[in-house]
Amino acid sequence: MMRFRFLLVLGTLAALTACTDSSSSGDSGTRGTDVGVYRDLGPWDAGVTTLELADRLVEVWYPVDVADTEGLEPAAYYIRDALSDTLNSLLPDDINPPFISDAYRDVRAGSGGPFPLVIFAHGSSSYRNQSAFLTAHLASWGFVVASVDYLERGLGSVFGTEPDPPMDDVELSRMVVSLLASENAREGALLEGHVSTDEIAITGHSAGGGTSVRFGGEPDVVTFIPLSAGVSSDGTTELPDKPSLWLTGKTDGIVDAQRTIDAFEQADAPARLVLIDDMGHLGPSDICTIGEGGGGVIAIALEAGLPISEGLQRLGTDGCGEDDVIEEGWPVIRHFVTAQLRWAFGIDEEPVGLSQEVEALLPEAAFDYDEAL
Repeated sequence: MMRFRFLLVLGTLAALTACTDSSSSGDSGTRGTDVGVYRDLGPWDAGVTTLELADRLVEVWYPVDVADTEGLEPAAYYIRDALSDTLNSLLPDDINPPFISDAYRDVRAGSGGPFPLVIFAHGSSSYRNQSAFLTAHLASWGFVVASVDYLERGLGSVFGTEPDPPMDDVELSRMVVSLLASENAREGALLEGHVSTDEIAITGHSAGGGTSVRFGGEPDVVTFIPLSAGVSSDGTTELPDKPSLWLTGKTDGIVDAQRTIDAFEQADAPARLVLIDDMGHLGPSDICTIGEGGGGVIAIALEAGLPISEGLQRLGTDGCGEDDVIEEGWPVIRHFVTAQLRWAFGIDEEPVGLSQEVEALLPEAAFDYDEAL
């Protein structure tokens, strides 16, 4: 463990030296040098690649050296790729808006690894790429982030066929860890020697937040981070005895913010809570920014006159209104998730940037912070 931390520190120092004069959209000065403020891209760029796991795909974001992305175009994903064939056939061919990420496709992995593994779990009626605004950001700060399609609850299951046999989400998440361990050991693999799976973390949005709670009890998990999620209203949710960060929007119309507050208050292990003003359920995702006027695939489907149930309409658009914080809330999310991971993995020996005091450095969206340590 000490060797892993030592190598990661050396890699960080090397990457900082390499990117002294580099900058990116949203940066406020030199990248990765303002320790304690993790809102902007870190000392690495992000690479992205796609792996296969049984009957589904896994998207993986990972650190790459800044010099290796010079002149390259950032990767995009297309939301229609996540749709069932039936739903795709109902949409006009010319409607396929992309989300342009901060990652670069299949670039060689960066120096300074191996890097700790973080699992991302998407929400209901969603897809593995849904929070690339966050997953690519985490890669720039020295994490490998893997997100599998949880087909049992995915967007493809809407007007589509559910996988047979279905997989348990905890077992599937464990399979992702095994896959990344195999890629780390496989000679000639893009990620050979770049992934540490000795200790892992998990974060997830909405239903994926529930996955993060269930998987958070695994012995190798150092922290779990539910986004827009909370404990069940019947009081049956058991929380792992692991450090956690709970983050949600105050105007979430799908999972009431009080449920997130209740989860934070029930935690026995060190817990932190971030409540973002004017942010709805989809705030911790890319979904509201996709397509003309935002709203993602549900808004696109509605505009095309497709029959979408009222419940799915609410789920697929909550937080996408003109008065909602969308991209303005991303710096807050990026900062706190990054800070929690760095502390949990021991990269920051003491908590850095985990307090209300950072609000002056995150002016885009107001938030409330609390902790029980």
